Amino acid sequence: MIREIINFTENLIADIPDIMQWKVQPSKGLHVFIEIDENGQWTNKNLEKGIDYDYYDGKNQNILLWYACINYQGVTDYITMNKVQKFDPKQKIHSCSPFSIAFNFNFNDDDKKEYGIKNWKKGEKPTDEEKLSNENLIREKRIEIILTRVLDYKKNAVKMFFGDKDIYTIYLNGFFSNCKNILDYIQKIPEFKNLTNKDYLRIYLKSIPFEEQQTYYSKYLQSEIFNDDKLTFKELGVTGFQTTFADKKPFLKHKTSSLINGVNQRYTREDALMLNNFEKLIKRKSKCLPNPLPIVIDNRELNKEIVKIFNSESEPLGYRELLIKLFNQTNKKYLPNYYLINYSNTASGLVFNDIDFVPLFRFNFENNNEIFNVTQAGISKDKVFEVFQKIKFESIFDFERIVVREIFNNSLIVIGENKFYTNYFGDIKPRNDNGGQLMYQMIMKYRKAFYNYIYKSQINAIDKLMFDEIMYNTILSNIKSDEIKGRFEWNNTIKKKINIWFSLYNLFNNNNLIENNMAAKVTELISKMSSVAKGETTFETSEEFAFGAGQIVSYLIDRSAASNKTYALLEPYLQKNKSNQLQDAIAQTIAVYKHDISVYKGKFERLASQVLTDDCNTEMKPLLKYFLAGCFSPCVIYEKAEKDSNNN
Repeated sequence: MIREIINFTENLIADIPDIMQWKVQPSKGLHVFIEIDENGQWTNKNLEKGIDYDYYDGKNQNILLWYACINYQGVTDYITMNKVQKFDPKQKIHSCSPFSIAFNFNFNDDDKKEYGIKNWKKGEKPTDEEKLSNENLIREKRIEIILTRVLDYKKNAVKMFFGDKDIYTIYLNGFFSNCKNILDYIQKIPEFKNLTNKDYLRIYLKSIPFEEQQTYYSKYLQSEIFNDDKLTFKELGVTGFQTTFADKKPFLKHKTSSLINGVNQRYTREDALMLNNFEKLIKRKSKCLPNPLPIVIDNRELNKEIVKIFNSESEPLGYRELLIKLFNQTNKKYLPNYYLINYSNTASGLVFNDIDFVPLFRFNFENNNEIFNVTQAGISKDKVFEVFQKIKFESIFDFERIVVREIFNNSLIVIGENKFYTNYFGDIKPRNDNGGQLMYQMIMKYRKAFYNYIYKSQINAIDKLMFDEIMYNTILSNIKSDEIKGRFEWNNTIKKKINIWFSLYNLFNNNNLIENNMAAKVTELISKMSSVAKGETTFETSEEFAFGAGQIVSYLIDRSAASNKTYALLEPYLQKNKSNQLQDAIAQTIAVYKHDISVYKGKFERLASQVLTDDCNTEMKPLLKYFLAGCFSPCVIYEKAEKDSNNN
């Protein structure tokens, strides 16, 4: 996989030479350019905004020195934070060049305690004056610390860049000897007071031509690109890309490798530099590469097209929109033979969530799929009940947007006003309004399976048994949390989930034995219940018993006069393992509410009689979907010659 990443990056830079400059931003903070003359004198002491310095707040890119900030930061920035130690062993100064001094204002807890900096605890509410005083102290102490480090930093930086030949002695002596005066003046710049925490103050020696700085920085990269010089063997070394060999972390070292010094792979400097370039592209704040990122094998033109399309819009394209544009522009119908990389840029660094090879990506299903409104979900408008129409979806991303969003209560797939995002790998916190702990457990257990099914076309990632468990538990999450408003069966959220359960059941029937049309079966069961309630027929199958039991339980819970009723009233029935246990529970509830069933006595008695006398004596777990469908389909006991208008 590393070789594919190297080839991908190398080809991308060859095909799009300016890609390393795409969407680059300077670090948030203050960027100052210092001029030192041939006599070592500081010549631009009256620093002017837009000429000698600029401030980037992380949002407004309309600053005069935008490109200067990007370019000079690019030739003075560190490879990794570990590499900073060669310049400043205490890692207070974060630049890696004798032509720059860069640092932020972030203190760890121990340093805050040492310097008297307040570390506000949760719940504490400091006044504005206290906050201002604390921020001033942060800046003051950081400047003091930096002034104690600059001479050591200069010595190490000069040695790293020039060895024993310091060809810019006058300029560098002037730059560093004036460091205190420069910092004193910078503190008078109005924007200086905005710098706090991870904001940077970057000071550049502009007197040295940029091209010269670029040349020296390239040499520095070549010499320092390997993770550890001790592990270099015949000009091959260990790349710092996703590799660490900290002596204090022996568990990170390769113990079983048969290669030299326990290292299982070394790369050339050119390969290591390409991996460094890839990391820069993938970590770019304004996204330059899609996420997930497909790297197509043996088709550099397709990779180039993907990257160009992704960067063709002002806002990053979603993966669905990216593929639609790709297929339209290349006349392709599928994406073959590629590695799919899902990554996250976290506070701790770059994290690869998933890397896998995909032989063939399925964008559209072979057959159009439909979600039928088997439970007759709908809504009242102007006292007229409107039944929802069936929902069609063609592509795998329609499935994600419609089905997966509904199943996981808009928590795994989040769609709101002007936003759409997924959370297959990030942290998720349980939310009571979205199903609480049960939904949280569901997401953590099944989200990878859905990711594999959608993004990697692994059709076996979800099977029929898994789908049953998912649908039962997602409905249970609503049962545990939702209030009953109106009739028991008037819960559109649960109705929609039951519609999905029965309509898409065969989609996950991976043994290719297509069963009966499950959606049509619910419609047939409703019709059968109506006939049973009229005394025209009797139960013939265990599915009919389970559905009829759901109808009776729904009706009985409606009889409850309790205030603030919740669907948790259904849980005791769901906990019955055998059909005879469910019959006993229903009989006991009928005894409680027998005084309140006279209005629909005939239909209720006939349907209840069939439920209570059925002798199927079967396990309830396989029948739970039919029981729940019975609970949340229109209750036939309420049927009249002219059906009531529901109010959902």
